[in-house]
Amino acid sequence: MNKKLIRVLYVDDDMDDFLLVQSMLKQCQSTRFELTNAINYQEALQMLNQEFDVFLVDYKLGKETGINVLEAVRSKLKHAPVIILTGMDSGHADREAMEFGASDYLVKGGFNAPMLERTIRYAIRDAALHESLEIAGKKFKNIFERSADPIVLVNADSLVLDANPSFSKKFGYDPSKEDFYPFYLRNLFVEDKDSENFTLLLGCISDFSDFQAKLKIPSGQNIEALISIAQDEANHELFQLMIKDLTQLKAQEEDHFNMKKFSSTGRIARILAHEVKNPLTTILLSAEQLSFELPEDVLKESGDLVEVIKKNCTRINQLIMQLLESTRFTELDIQDYNINTLLDESLETAKDRLSLQKIEVVKDYEKEICSIKVDGEKVKIAFTNLIVNAIEAMGQRKGILKLKTKSQDKKCIVEITDNGSGISPEHVDRLFEPFYTNKPTGSGLGLTNTQNIILSHGGSIRVKSKVNVGTTFFITFDFS
Repeated sequence: MNKKLIRVLYVDDDMDDFLLVQSMLKQCQSTRFELTNAINYQEALQMLNQEFDVFLVDYKLGKETGINVLEAVRSKLKHAPVIILTGMDSGHADREAMEFGASDYLVKGGFNAPMLERTIRYAIRDAALHESLEIAGKKFKNIFERSADPIVLVNADSLVLDANPSFSKKFGYDPSKEDFYPFYLRNLFVEDKDSENFTLLLGCISDFSDFQAKLKIPSGQNIEALISIAQDEANHELFQLMIKDLTQLKAQEEDHFNMKKFSSTGRIARILAHEVKNPLTTILLSAEQLSFELPEDVLKESGDLVEVIKKNCTRINQLIMQLLESTRFTELDIQDYNINTLLDESLETAKDRLSLQKIEVVKDYEKEICSIKVDGEKVKIAFTNLIVNAIEAMGQRKGILKLKTKSQDKKCIVEITDNGSGISPEHVDRLFEPFYTNKPTGSGLGLTNTQNIILSHGGSIRVKSKVNVGTTFFITFDFS
């Protein structure tokens, strides 16, 4: 059987001690040792370029000490196992060796071959363990610092003990500031019940759990977050949390749902047009024929019934055509436009209504925003519909219309906000449905048409509203 080879550099100016150690290592049955001797500090330095598995270093080497050799080895080979040897049992030498990172400390004459072999073996094992821990630590640190998701370490009271850059950026955590106070994660929860439940969860979690809640961010907005909680294996009073921002994910899901609903509405509209228009035309033609063929006295007795039939057939036909137009992707005249310019031109269209109701307009435009490729005239129709809706929603109250543009994640985002009456949750879900309206004279196709225009450009439109607070429409386009 081949014995494992361990290469040893023995640094000592006493040749007798070298021969004694060499003799001891030859007695080992399971391991073969290759011993090389350096008699002083300078000679040891010259040999550091060679490959050695372990270093045995005498504490006293004359002008320099074994500690100097230890420091030189550590500067070149950070985790190399170094065992300090000395001729006397001195607590000072022991402490100094350990302080400078020696793997172990042996007193000459106080060890035998098995003890020396075991000490070398343990020193090599511990060095390999420290090196692997450092590599793992660097990998974890790299993941920790580069993670796009916020990662944070908290105690059982939710006090933040450490956080990665993503957490600091998203939640404004900066311990370096002079006015920094202890940062408790529970204070980020929008709902008090979520804060209480989260604190209770930290008190009883035994392994891993997920917690979903709304969190505050410094911009004044709220995000929907999924918090993954893992108890620290070494200290059960500590918890590692990863926070996943679900806001964008939910927005994408909502966009996907709206697109499917819109496509479904379009299919229904085409079916209606096909199945209803033909018999409707037959009814209309029959009514016209009746008006020609019926005797005068019968027509006079029936009053306006034939005209009513004809009028309502025409109205139904017009409604079907409007439905088709509002749910059909039309041909677009695509050009480069500045989103701020399109908003201003849409605002100009509604300036008389704004002036009549004395509505204050607040603009928050990103000045250097990228251009977008759209059909300008159609997009202005969509913006105008939303602005007019906002004006009507504000009614007689002191109206404030806010228009905001910003760029984010290679997208151009427009926000149109009013402080009007708001929309109840059950009505928000139906807002883009054809013919759905709460206006006494509305057709219910304005927002359907607006959605059609936005979706036909590959964009998205979402709405958030609160009764008696106001409504915000979020429109998103890709950059050019």
